[in-house]
Amino acid sequence: MYSSKENLKILKQAYKQQELPKGAREEILQRYSIEEQSLKRALRKKKQLHGVVLSFVIAMMALSSIFFSDQARSFAEDLPLIGSVIELVLGRQFTDKNQKIDIRVPAITQGSKEDPMISGLNQKYFQEAKADYEQAKKEYGDVQAEHFQVKGDYQKVLDDERFLVIERDLTQTAADSHTEKKYDTIDKKNGVQLSLPLLFKDDTYISALTKEVEKQMAEQVRQDPSKYYWTQQDFDEGTIEKPALVTPKRDFYLNKEHQLVLVFSPYEIAPGYMGNPEFVIPKSVTRPLLVSPDYLDH
Repeated sequence: MYSSKENLKILKQAYKQQELPKGAREEILQRYSIEEQSLKRALRKKKQLHGVVLSFVIAMMALSSIFFSDQARSFAEDLPLIGSVIELVLGRQFTDKNQKIDIRVPAITQGSKEDPMISGLNQKYFQEAKADYEQAKKEYGDVQAEHFQVKGDYQKVLDDERFLVIERDLTQTAADSHTEKKYDTIDKKNGVQLSLPLLFKDDTYISALTKEVEKQMAEQVRQDPSKYYWTQQDFDEGTIEKPALVTPKRDFYLNKEHQLVLVFSPYEIAPGYMGNPEFVIPKSVTRPLLVSPDYLDH
């Protein structure tokens, strides 16, 4: 455990050594707000820092959650913001009178704590589920077919001492079945919702992960001819728009081995029968690209 002076020195060095990545301003402001509230609550009890020092520590902790230098991370991990005792419960359920539309909405609970990030996720879950329900009523409200259904549900994909991964799915069944999946990955120790730009030290991850996905796609098709991914011929014919395989907003989650898993929507890179294609990225690929090489090993 570092002393207060050493902590400040470490964070200051981390700040000076790192260049501010593109689009990180919003992340900093969000983390500053979260850290400010959490640290102030802690300092009411311990009375260890004052005035300018408090503001400096808050700002540097917000930056450390973005840059994750090794030493800055060790300091942040001494101050867990969320902790391992959190639960996923049914927060709301949207159902029509015929029960053709049934959307279950998750809610994350932390006992008496009120973390702004968790509150934001809960609000997002409610608003997106409500929008899905209203859209389903608008599109299918008059459909009388027995096989028609819109079902929304959720589950925990991972819940260990370090990470929480929440999967939400929305399945629409009419002439065929179509499922959309969304994931949120939370770093419990650092109190942050992960995104690809937060995980990696620079934009080189985009090309590196794209090459890995292309490699796995080709290997899958070679081993199993029944699998098919859109080809350049499909794009040239103009019926399919060529997607960007990896972007900063690409959906992903961490599996039980803390490997990065990239997720694609139906029809995005393959015909509908391929479902939601997923690609597990080996740690040998991600480790050199991470802001801290051992971040996913903890």
